Amino acid sequence: MKIIYQTILTIFSLVLTLSAFAKKGDKVPGYIVFEDGIKTEGTIVIGSITDNEVKVVFIKKGKSKKTVYRPNELISYGYEEVEKNEFGQDVKKWVHYDRFTVDYPPKIFASTTVFMEREVEGAITIYCYYIEVRDDPKKPYRYFYYLKDQNDDFRKIERESFPAVSKTVFKDYPALTDRIGKKSFEYRNLDRMVRDFNYWVVNKHNSGEYRVAMIGQ
Repeated sequence: MKIIYQTILTIFSLVLTLSAFAKKGDKVPGYIVFEDGIKTEGTIVIGSITDNEVKVVFIKKGKSKKTVYRPNELISYGYEEVEKNEFGQDVKKWVHYDRFTVDYPPKIFASTTVFMEREVEGAITIYCYYIEVRDDPKKPYRYFYYLKDQNDDFRKIERESFPAVSKTVFKDYPALTDRIGKKSFEYRNLDRMVRDFNYWVVNKHNSGEYRVAMIGQ
């Protein structure tokens, strides 16, 4: 069982490693959602990892003019990109952003009202938020996770608070909480842990048995 479990995690990591995400400047199918809930489809021009958090460059379907929208004008947006899976095949994936207010802007002079990437959605939803680190060219970005739990409480999860908070959030699934802090169950793995927890919530398999939810489940 241990060998099977480790193999699954290895395959999962390989999927992420081989994925080729959309690059800055690429034009991809997308949508925007206005304050009144109206959804408009068109084309989105991909920005840098933090540009995507502070603005959306959008081209309405059938038009050629670019319009820039800020977080105070939209409640969400998304776009479709193509990834490579572990077999080298093209796989389409939708990337979604929702609007939130944070304690620190993603880049200098930016607003604290931002778009944040929704990485996993379900019983627990997790977001990943990046900020620029201007004095460290080797590591130009730092990321934080934000988590919305089953009570709709929205909170920032930092590395220091990760062990205690995650054990509370995942308390009904001891197969997961018992592994927190160990290899492959560290802060950087939180998005996968949320996906696996959501998989358990839906399937209700033995809470003492850990199962990995593959992407798309």
